[in-house]
Amino acid sequence: MALDCGKLKRGIAAGCEPATGGLQTTLVQLRKADIASYVRNALNPKLVTITMKQGTKGYVFEGLGESNVARAKMTPSKYGSPTYAHEVDMVAFTAAPADYATAEDLAKDKTVSVVRDNNGNILVYGLNAGLTATKNDTDSANADTGGAPEITLASTKEKGLADFFAVMTPDGLVDPVATLAAFEALYAA
Repeated sequence: MALDCGKLKRGIAAGCEPATGGLQTTLVQLRKADIASYVRNALNPKLVTITMKQGTKGYVFEGLGESNVARAKMTPSKYGSPTYAHEVDMVAFTAAPADYATAEDLAKDKTVSVVRDNNGNILVYGLNAGLTATKNDTDSANADTGGAPEITLASTKEKGLADFFAVMTPDGLVDPVATLAAFEALYAA
């Protein structure tokens, strides 16, 4: 008997206008170890709700313009399901020693990135395996960044494209107000 693993279930209709690319400047990093749990929606497993451990929170990394970039890429597998790589690029626009130390700490920890895109979606990268730093560089001659740390966080062991952070209503719909409040609660003091 054949298994039904990833059987195509529907098509995708194009909207009247293409989606707007890019992310908003607020990027939230959650320490993977601080995530108490996450729940996938039974009807759409790409929708997730994240709960942090008591007394923990995420950390905001503010970018400028298009300095925050996130992407997911599929890698085919010879014998089974493909794997996905998630990458998040950001620039820590600062010259403060404490912020350089934070960039170094970020390079030593596994994190999950939660970001808002320019279409109002809140996307989650690295939820399966956690993101680790693959780049944490400074260049004093870089006029675009002012010599600030340029950071790339990545995971090659994700199970799919980015997940969508969402809070559901009792009737199974995404509640945009509750979703935004839950996103902000991830990093509020």
